[in-house]
Amino acid sequence: MANKNSRTTATYLEWDKMMTLIKKLEKDEEYKFMLLISIGSFFGIRISDILRLKWDDILDNEILELNEVKTGKYRKISIAVDLQEIISKAFNELSPKSSNQLIFLNKYGKKAFTVQYVNWRFKQIAKKYHLEIDFKSHCLRKTFGRKVYSMHNNEYSLLLLSELFSHKSVAVTRRYLGLRDEELQSVYDKLSMF
Repeated sequence: MANKNSRTTATYLEWDKMMTLIKKLEKDEEYKFMLLISIGSFFGIRISDILRLKWDDILDNEILELNEVKTGKYRKISIAVDLQEIISKAFNELSPKSSNQLIFLNKYGKKAFTVQYVNWRFKQIAKKYHLEIDFKSHCLRKTFGRKVYSMHNNEYSLLLLSELFSHKSVAVTRRYLGLRDEELQSVYDKLSMF
């Protein structure tokens, strides 16, 4: 969480670039990170919630049900067909010992990835695939938000996102996605001599 009066940026990847990244990770057999990035982009949930997921939560399911770590709120999320295919592919390639185990286990298979480890790996991924953003775990949630907003591009989409993100208001969601800064900047961009 940002400190009061501090400046935060809305780092996200455009949807098509995120989908290209997922395909590149699959090609390079980086199945865990292909799946992690896919889940974050399609669900828009926090990394703390992603890292608690078990295969049983998402494998062969049309709905994910969870209680958010941060808010304690119950969420019911539809699993898109494209994401279901990615989940199946990852499960088959990773061959976990049990479908009841955590998905994102460390290399020793004992504990879940930490947020710090995920952000460290994201930094490596950004460098390897020439992503020109500060690629961190929160980027996935913002990419989801920007995609939802771009599909409708109206106040209703912001209202939906505000509720999904558990924000106090649409204004908070607008700032969170970086839309307010873009709108303010556009005032200057539209000025001309004639």
